[in-house]
Amino acid sequence: MRLALFLAVALAAPACAQPVDKPAAVPDPYPRRADSVIARADDVGAPVDIDSVRTVDVPVPMGSGEAVVRVHTAPIPDALGSPGFEAFPLNALNLHDDEGTSVEAALDVLRERGGRVVELVHSGDRNVRFSVGGARYEADPNRMFTPAGRTRTLGSLSTADERAEAALAAFADSVLAVYAAEPPAVVLTLHNNTDANYSAASYGPGAPYASDAAAVTVHNGTDPDDFFFVTDRAIYDALVARGFNAVLQDNDAATDDGSLSVWAARRAVPYVNVEAQHGHREEQAAMLLALLDVLDAQR
Repeated sequence: MRLALFLAVALAAPACAQPVDKPAAVPDPYPRRADSVIARADDVGAPVDIDSVRTVDVPVPMGSGEAVVRVHTAPIPDALGSPGFEAFPLNALNLHDDEGTSVEAALDVLRERGGRVVELVHSGDRNVRFSVGGARYEADPNRMFTPAGRTRTLGSLSTADERAEAALAAFADSVLAVYAAEPPAVVLTLHNNTDANYSAASYGPGAPYASDAAAVTVHNGTDPDDFFFVTDRAIYDALVARGFNAVLQDNDAATDDGSLSVWAARRAVPYVNVEAQHGHREEQAAMLLALLDVLDAQR
């Protein structure tokens, strides 16, 4: 499971490519953190201390403007880093700026386990908006990691042309570069959904995304909105055995929608999306802690 060097190389490689957008979420009613600083290129690394969490904002180019990649870090507690036992650190990425529950849940885990939480901050909405040469564009930032995904998301939300696709590709590379500053052994993303809109059930037999899944488990009496979406069979089996809902992506047949799960699968890098309903902060934090235990046991 130690793929740090491999992932560092993979993150530097060009993305590949076909389309289909998954459902959008509604704005998160839970407030975002406003306790960070903007760090310019010449003073990145000057952080703010909030409890045990240190937060730095890294500006990245987005067309003719810029967005912010916010990096939260916390040390691994001494008890978890003692000789003979080193806890698997959190290294998570949030791409949708309206999915704040996932960030708050991850920060709860960050304080307990240490590591990093990286979030894309731009408008408070799901999609990013940018300009190139005076023309305005819009894209889903979780559909920007392959050429086909960029074409699809730009075409469905604004206009797909060469300059917009080039700007979006450069933006995707910049976001990944910040996230992989400490190369993750597993690409771990954070997402929220709305009740009965998008869930593990969306991948069941006859459901809209059934063809993207190699396996689906929804346990009786659980909320299918809270689930893991993974590309690695061993991780899927371990999470299901712990009683969690999970979807295993069919890495050979999954639609190229430009998402990180497709990007990671094509590079043989394990990927896990921790997905929970808006407002399910405690449930999502518990999912993250369980995932870290699974990853710790498998390395």
